[in-house]
Amino acid sequence: MAEPRDSDNRDAGIDDISRIWERVVPMFSLMEGQLDRTLTSRHGVGLAPLMALGVLVGEHPGSVAVGGVARRLGVSVSAASRVLAHLERAGWTVRVAWPCDRRASRVAATGAGLALWARASRTLDRELDTAFRTLSFDERYAHVVARLCRAAEEPPAH
Repeated sequence: MAEPRDSDNRDAGIDDISRIWERVVPMFSLMEGQLDRTLTSRHGVGLAPLMALGVLVGEHPGSVAVGGVARRLGVSVSAASRVLAHLERAGWTVRVAWPCDRRASRVAATGAGLALWARASRTLDRELDTAFRTLSFDERYAHVVARLCRAAEEPPAH
């Protein structure tokens, strides 16, 4: 008895996803490097610290535990801690004692951090918009960009 065609379709779908992933990774790395250089030269902050600051700004005037920042950014707690320490040294964040447990601290954006976010996030948005418009016309990436843009509109796969 022959196997149902359904498995062939699933294998083709996996191949499709693998090919998209193979193209997304270098595209992402290229964009990440360019964004990091642009943000650093214009605002004195790299992409990773800016993304961490964005998490804190989103909770302002509240504060966030280092683990919460790590989860939101998809990085380890130690990586988030290093980035947050950099932001604190620059005066863009401050550690706040957690009232329920004095041993634990949380991190909050300072006024300077909020001002940096306001300026740098506009640059980030413009640069991303330009990058995606450029990539959508590049034959190597056009289908990947189109797929990423449609992802928000597609229902989740089961």
